[in-house]
Amino acid sequence: MEQFNFISKVILVLWPLVVVSLAIFYRKKQSSNNPWTGGPISWPKAFWLSYTIQTWFFLPFVFLFHPATPTFLKVIVAFHLISWWVRGLLEMVMIYKWLNWSPRYGISHDLFHLIGCSALLFNFRHELTTLSMGAEAFLVAIYLFILFISTTAEISFAFLFLRLRSIQEKNENVYFASDDPKWLFVNRYTLFVDIIVFSHLLFQSYYALKYF
Repeated sequence: MEQFNFISKVILVLWPLVVVSLAIFYRKKQSSNNPWTGGPISWPKAFWLSYTIQTWFFLPFVFLFHPATPTFLKVIVAFHLISWWVRGLLEMVMIYKWLNWSPRYGISHDLFHLIGCSALLFNFRHELTTLSMGAEAFLVAIYLFILFISTTAEISFAFLFLRLRSIQEKNENVYFASDDPKWLFVNRYTLFVDIIVFSHLLFQSYYALKYF
């Protein structure tokens, strides 16, 4: 238990650095002479992309396998992981091989994910009201709260992207907002959300450093 606490503590404390490092990598990669499919990416979107990949796909494993995480919270985290890994693998194939991904698929999945998480939270409402909030359970609860905010933001990003992406950009398989002036509002809005979610990551690191 103590060893797992130490490992979890190290991961949670260093997580913001992981997200920032990969955001810098994504930005440089999409600005290079050999970018991946998706087109140029702005700094706010690079940070958002890094946040969603690292924090939705990988961070929850810390909560899932931690012995002190209540079982019913593990069920919700497991649903989240299954939901996103199924989508993630399919999305990778559709973006990089079949070249037929649409933000509409993402919106549909995001709505399914929010409904599924809400249904599980409602199902476990009695456990929630009687939960003895230890350090691990508290971090999972805060994570799930931020998850609802960030997933809702992702839906709004997708709607804005559908409205602003040109036919030419669609044909060129552009999936990211760039530094083009037409994306100014989207980038400012994304920066605002970035500040919220990165504030959570910093708080999470501080909390883990102090209480784990």
